[in-house]
Amino acid sequence: MHKKVLGILGVLTFSLYIFLVVTTSSQAHNKTLRQHRFSGQHAAFFEPLNTSALDGKSSSLISEFVRRRRLPTCLIIGFSKCGTTALRGFLTLHPHIVSPLREIRYFTMNFVRGLLWYRNQMPLSTAAQITVEKSAGYINTPVSIERIHQMNAGVKLVVMVRDPITRLQSEYARCVSRNISRPRVPSFQVWCGGAAHTSKVLRLIDYATPLDNVYRLFRRDQVLVLSEELLEEKPLDVLEEIEAFLDLRQAFSKTDLVYNKEKGFFCFNTSSTKYPKAKASIVLNEKTGCLGSHKGRVHPEIGDKFLKELTTFIRPFNQRLFHLIGRTFTWANFKNHRVGVRARREIVEDLLSPVAPQGRRQRQTAATREERVAPVRGGYTRSPPGGEIR
Repeated sequence: MHKKVLGILGVLTFSLYIFLVVTTSSQAHNKTLRQHRFSGQHAAFFEPLNTSALDGKSSSLISEFVRRRRLPTCLIIGFSKCGTTALRGFLTLHPHIVSPLREIRYFTMNFVRGLLWYRNQMPLSTAAQITVEKSAGYINTPVSIERIHQMNAGVKLVVMVRDPITRLQSEYARCVSRNISRPRVPSFQVWCGGAAHTSKVLRLIDYATPLDNVYRLFRRDQVLVLSEELLEEKPLDVLEEIEAFLDLRQAFSKTDLVYNKEKGFFCFNTSSTKYPKAKASIVLNEKTGCLGSHKGRVHPEIGDKFLKELTTFIRPFNQRLFHLIGRTFTWANFKNHRVGVRARREIVEDLLSPVAPQGRRQRQTAATREERVAPVRGGYTRSPPGGEIR
């Protein structure tokens, strides 16, 4: 009887041992399977591709098409109310450009979250694609520019500017739309402070000072400054200039965009084969292919007297900008503007000369623009109307 009990216990012990071995092995196997079956966007980001067993050509070919999250190599850093959202949307039509849906604002508001968090906000991309992130507030703070430089000193930067008076009107329209429930909305002139000397106005009309901070850290061939008015009137020319700036093949077509008479600017062509990609990358009106209702608001009218006061005050800031970037933009509110006499006549001639059109066969390189007008550094200070560049 004693031997029989011992035999039964021995069998049970052996069975338990086998059970534990099989269970442990199964758990390890399942863990391995979960690691290898990590599909979709998380797999592409967390599981680096092991191509050590492949030959050079196969390894390079496979790596080129692996989709994973990558830090941006191009940033649209400003300015707000200058068409940055439309530009980012248009750029997503290019097959070699990807961009997150929203402003990440990492270098201004979310820097404490760390670089890994920032990369996790980026869409999946292949090695052949460029990740472009747009946060229009980056350019306004020098510390953001320093942080960008620390992340990647070779990153390319796109800056959008526009007619300063139109920008003031756009910002006013935005403020009015946010306070529409209030019984009284101040007039545009009152909102500006009655005269163009308030800090609010200075922040919106002075492009040169923030740009000068950018040029202190980045080479001039890394920075492309464009006008919102050109994007409205000739979007294809602007997009082609960016293609050249980013060393991308030409992929934009006239059929990608259509002019909307009601809005007064170009919208996405809903019949284009590229439209689904754009729709997935930006909020659009389903019928028109235009940006949401918060874009293209009606601007306030300006009386002649106050318009003259604004243009007189703002002109020196425009001169600083054109002198700094080496090109000039023809803005509607300043068509009668003439540059004052300066010691360096060649700079005056350059500022007055029209910018050559940027087409498929007529692209002007950053180096050419740099030769046309030498860069001016040294931290411009705001001056009163009629002040000179210092």
